[in-house]
Amino acid sequence: MQFRDIVDRYQEDGFAIVRGVFDAEALGTIDSALDVVVHEIAPKMPKGEVYYEEADTQSIKSMFRMEDHGEAFLSLLRHPVLLGLARAVFDDPAMDLGTVMYFGKAARSGSLTPPHQDNFYQCFEPPEAMRITIAMDASTADNGPLTCQRGTHLLGVLPHRPSDVLGFSQVLDQVPDPTRYPDVEICLEPGDICIHATNTVHHSGPNRTDHPRRQLAVECSSTRVRQNQSLLAERREAVARLHRKHQ
Repeated sequence: MQFRDIVDRYQEDGFAIVRGVFDAEALGTIDSALDVVVHEIAPKMPKGEVYYEEADTQSIKSMFRMEDHGEAFLSLLRHPVLLGLARAVFDDPAMDLGTVMYFGKAARSGSLTPPHQDNFYQCFEPPEAMRITIAMDASTADNGPLTCQRGTHLLGVLPHRPSDVLGFSQVLDQVPDPTRYPDVEICLEPGDICIHATNTVHHSGPNRTDHPRRQLAVECSSTRVRQNQSLLAERREAVARLHRKHQ
């Protein structure tokens, strides 16, 4: 696969879509592994490692470090297209992929994700990091698709405030002007991927359909990145306060 056009779109917009990266067989393997995690592993996990929808406590909203729960997820960190694309984006042949996460929106009860930047949590300097979203189900305008504000990756890290939403603890103080930085709904078919920059403002709405909307996400950063440890400590304390509030 040639990455130049994808990299150009990413650098200009702060995100890019790549169609048909995973075929039906690959998705089936991941889906089977995901079923085991959701029904057998997640119920035994402590709070803070898995988050459930408040409206439906049986439906997982987010789960992290999926690579610890099976080869199907660990192999994503070695996937040649994902790894090659990340190295092309950051012009960094030595970088590796970092971790795998799961995000779900239950049918009719999937909650919204408030507008935010991933780098507010991550504290990466320079902001050479991105998230690779893998569609397990179709993402449509009706089921709460990932929505990115085009061009906001160039604005730096913007002010946030507590959101009171477990799993997404911060929300932007003020959303950038949508006439200058328009929303783009990332509509995907199963097997498509989307990459977005750590500073790209994004959000998603609720799932209003009768079907779930599930995605995996792979995070990665270049070898030049360092985390601002003082900021990171502040962010983690904010998350801890939110957990204490909801105990």
